[in-house]
Amino acid sequence: MCTMEVGSAQMPGGCGKQQGQKEAFQAPETPKPTEVFLLQAFMMSGNLVCELRCRGTTTMEAAKMRIARHCGIPAHNQRFLHDGEVLEDARTLESCTMLDTTLFGVDGMIVVQLVVNGTSNIARNVRELGRSDDPDIAIAGVLGDLVDTVLRAEHQLSELVRPKGGTQLSAALGRGKRAELVHWMVQAFTALRFDDAILHSVVLTLDRYYTTCSAPSDMSNLQSVLLGAVCTEMKLVGADEFPPGHWQQVLCHICHGQIELKAILKSECDVLARLNFRVGAPTPLAFARELGCGAPPDAEIGRGAVELASFLLELALFDPTLQYCRPHVLLAGGALSAALRVMEVETPSLRQGCREAREAIFQDLTFYDPENLRGAEQEALCCEGELLVLWLTCTEGRGNLEWALFYPTVEGKFRGRGQLRSVASNEVIASAVRACGEAHGQC
Repeated sequence: MCTMEVGSAQMPGGCGKQQGQKEAFQAPETPKPTEVFLLQAFMMSGNLVCELRCRGTTTMEAAKMRIARHCGIPAHNQRFLHDGEVLEDARTLESCTMLDTTLFGVDGMIVVQLVVNGTSNIARNVRELGRSDDPDIAIAGVLGDLVDTVLRAEHQLSELVRPKGGTQLSAALGRGKRAELVHWMVQAFTALRFDDAILHSVVLTLDRYYTTCSAPSDMSNLQSVLLGAVCTEMKLVGADEFPPGHWQQVLCHICHGQIELKAILKSECDVLARLNFRVGAPTPLAFARELGCGAPPDAEIGRGAVELASFLLELALFDPTLQYCRPHVLLAGGALSAALRVMEVETPSLRQGCREAREAIFQDLTFYDPENLRGAEQEALCCEGELLVLWLTCTEGRGNLEWALFYPTVEGKFRGRGQLRSVASNEVIASAVRACGEAHGQC
């Protein structure tokens, strides 16, 4: 039997050329890209949406149509991302192999991140209120189309006024003095039955005020400044809760009548002028309550997550670096994710519901700033880990925290409300810390 030269085709039944005749050498052909690919689409939380086997000529648009049939996510609400780059609808899977080989997890597999556009889960849940039989509830459904616009406006205002980092604040007020002040407010506002939102807003106002100070502040007027901030927040809450005459009595009660109302109002005016009269900015607690509205309608999970997240965010008030190093909406998302992590560790039967709630929260984070919060999941997971470690450090009595002695007050406040009833041991928190680390490593 005659053998063929390199590059020739084997002819059945004998030689393909006459004896003594050689074929010119030809280099082996470059293998063609794999014709069938395994496309894996993951949500921002790391959950796998679906796996599709597609031909190399399949476009991103066609892949989105298949995902819509499999998962119910409308194609026009989907975006494919890789390393921050949007994969256009006209691009084929085959072109991805030639232009960006890092898309491959293994040969023949393309991994993309799926971002859902359209409306936030918060907006959809608000629209659902319109179907209620109660007209007082149903009327809120008309606001659904405005929700996402409001989310973006809130985030913009929050970023405009957020003290960046905590160094300048610590220099002006001192971490120890600030911790004592926050601790006093926790005690006083709890006794006055203030909503926690007032505590967070007053702390933000004071921090913004003292951040504008270029030198250590005069502590002699600290009480007047604090009362001025409280005065503003009571007015912003409204006359239904603090009618005329009542808020004046509250101020007098807080200072035991030692400071005249005229002096308090003057301090309020000075604080507002220093802040360019920008008040009412959303706090991390406000964002957490808002994001909780977008979670799946499981009353036990939603209520428990917001309650535990509120506790974690109150701990964060004592640490200005943690409180201000990232956008407040990310801190809120991290607190909710941490709360869900603890719940699913302690109660495995809630695991699936907690993961679905975390998925919805991470999706909604991008609606606050679609351009700059593309990496929201990883940043929120960083916040989650820092909050859990802070909590564990406090419960174990470790670390060199200026406010470690004040932790029992915060814990006692929330346990008294029944909002920490499910957390029984440090082992639960430690397990949540490990689970968070594993989730962050998978992103």
